[in-house]
Amino acid sequence: MLAAGDLLAACLAYLLAFTLRVVVPFPLTQGYLPALRFAEVNHHWAEMLLAQLATLYFLGLYETRAVLSPRPHLAAVAAAAGLQALVLIAVYFFRQDLLFPRSIFVVFAVLNAALLMIWRLGCSALLGGYPRRRVLVVGTNATAAEVIDTVRGQDWLGLDIVGVAVSSSNGTRIRALESVPVLGTRDNLPALCAQYAIDEVIIASDPSWQDHLLDEFSRAPGVRSRISVVPSPFEILIGRRETLRLHDIPLIEVFDDVPGGAGSVTKRLFDTVLALLLLVPAIPVMLLVALAVRLTSRGPVIYRQTRVGRAGRPFTILKFRTMHPEAESGTGPVLATENDPRVTLTGRVLRGTRLDELPQLFNVLRGDMSFVGPRPERPEFVHSYQLDIDGYAERFRVRPGLTGYAQVNGEYHTSATTKLKYDLAYIHNRSLWLDLRILSETMKVMLTRRGV
Repeated sequence: MLAAGDLLAACLAYLLAFTLRVVVPFPLTQGYLPALRFAEVNHHWAEMLLAQLATLYFLGLYETRAVLSPRPHLAAVAAAAGLQALVLIAVYFFRQDLLFPRSIFVVFAVLNAALLMIWRLGCSALLGGYPRRRVLVVGTNATAAEVIDTVRGQDWLGLDIVGVAVSSSNGTRIRALESVPVLGTRDNLPALCAQYAIDEVIIASDPSWQDHLLDEFSRAPGVRSRISVVPSPFEILIGRRETLRLHDIPLIEVFDDVPGGAGSVTKRLFDTVLALLLLVPAIPVMLLVALAVRLTSRGPVIYRQTRVGRAGRPFTILKFRTMHPEAESGTGPVLATENDPRVTLTGRVLRGTRLDELPQLFNVLRGDMSFVGPRPERPEFVHSYQLDIDGYAERFRVRPGLTGYAQVNGEYHTSATTKLKYDLAYIHNRSLWLDLRILSETMKVMLTRRGV
């Protein structure tokens, strides 16, 4: 319904732009656009409608938050209308169909933006919001605290935390959960749901011996054994990998050696071809970025840093420098933070638009990196993460990426533990189609300047 209204807004804005340009006597242009001219123009309706949907999508205006709360996103709607008009100008220019005044596009952009704003404000009233849902979290660990903080920070989701259920009658809670009421134990979960009218239950599991097993196998050298599970009824419900059978016993394959062969060759070929194609338009942009870095701060233009790649091997990553040269002179290696004071003014723009990552196209061509994969970390942080996070070494079974599943789904403050879950989901479900989806989402992240 929302997309249909957006398409109708573009059509109405286009027709109104011609109508106003014919009827309204602009100074010095009376009679310049007779009504008959409209029938003489080759109108590119398909390109206009496709551009309408594409610009709205890549500016994040089809995401749930933008649909349910359109007012904070009205500036993005106006930007989408302007960008769409620029695309349409390019289409008419290259098709040499500009048989009418260019001011048509200005009027079209203004009308399109106005109609889109009116439609989306009215549409949000029609859609309403998510019905409020009562949530019970099972667990009192750090994961439970992260779930509760996320729910409370995203009110548009329509979720209300009612309380937590502990693992046992003497279960302990971390300090972050002191303000959340304990409703009971997980042993009487059905009764708690009925008593407190719970709509959703989120289970924040404690680390198990299986998590440690994954970590141990990830660290082991060579080709590893295939691990399968005789599933419980609950595990059958959440099984996502290939299902096997041992005679009449069902098995779920948990993990094996990461697939190679044709899939890896195809991915490497895709990376190489795409990197070569992108280098052509990227080189002029990189020259301008290099000039901006050189003129706005002292120090090298290209920043070289050691990162950990596939199989744990170190490599040198290339980036445009976004921090002051002495950023870590007194602190040593420190993770970047949101609004990091060490970042230069130009660096903030480069980071927000991801232009600082452009030199990594050469890393892709050299085979150090792929377009999609877990983001590579510095050796100092990898050592710490491997000690604290079970399964972290699993990330090194594939090439690191310029972008990844964690980057398009997470936020800047997303914890390393949560990012690892996205990385593992990608590694064990990877495909060329998934790579294309992630690259598409990355373009949206770049335009909306969110993500990690």
